[in-house]
Amino acid sequence: MKDILVFLSPSACRDNLSAGGHYAIALARTYGAHLSALIADIEPDLRDLAPEPDIRQVERASATPTSSSERVARTAELVQSAATDASVSCDILQTNNNEPASLRERMIHCSQVHDILIIDVRGPLDSPRKELVEAALFAGGRPIVLVPPNTPLRAESRIVIAWDGTRSAVRAVHDALPLLVKSREVLVVSVIDDKAFSMPHSGPALCRHLARWHVDAKFSTINRETLNIGTTLLAYARQADADLLVMGAFAHGFERALMLGSATRDILGARIAIPVFLSH
Repeated sequence: MKDILVFLSPSACRDNLSAGGHYAIALARTYGAHLSALIADIEPDLRDLAPEPDIRQVERASATPTSSSERVARTAELVQSAATDASVSCDILQTNNNEPASLRERMIHCSQVHDILIIDVRGPLDSPRKELVEAALFAGGRPIVLVPPNTPLRAESRIVIAWDGTRSAVRAVHDALPLLVKSREVLVVSVIDDKAFSMPHSGPALCRHLARWHVDAKFSTINRETLNIGTTLLAYARQADADLLVMGAFAHGFERALMLGSATRDILGARIAIPVFLSH
């Protein structure tokens, strides 16, 4: 992993670098990678309002950049400063404008020439962030990590792999290998009461394969019962105190249009608590 892309929006960064920005910088520092930041003001300011503003809050508000260009410039300063402090080389990728169509094409093209894309999420994905994520997944050809607020950064992580033997799950595992080999523990999990596996013993076989990469992986099965698959996987990862959930995105292309029965749909519509690594 030598070239990391992060998408940042001033609404997520506010007056401090967002969780996604810190996550991207930490990855770049760990792997000795270069960081590129694509910045666009795509959403209204989502800052939380204090119940009783005081004079300090008024002073901060008056100092906050108000125009879109000012907010983008401030976000660029934040990421450049944090990258410099972490001894990470960083550049800012310019966008001609923030029209959804042109930004979507820009994100796709940038993703194609980077190893991974990091993007902030705050609760269920809505437009236009949702469309940007889906465009990068389907047309970028590279994995995406969705990073929620308050994501802790640990030197050695515990990673959960959602395994169902599909092409997208295989792709996700191999795309995530740089992260897996540096983890302290990997838990491979299959939800077995949702569909029949064509190869029921592929979970243990995956663990044996990962062992050849010196990855300590253990396999287990779980039932989703009344929950959807995405919620089941997120709950398992939370109970396991995992730092990352790795999973394939949209096992079948038609799911993008129908959005039915998809674990990816469940994840995109959830309020995730840990980063989720998606690969299509």
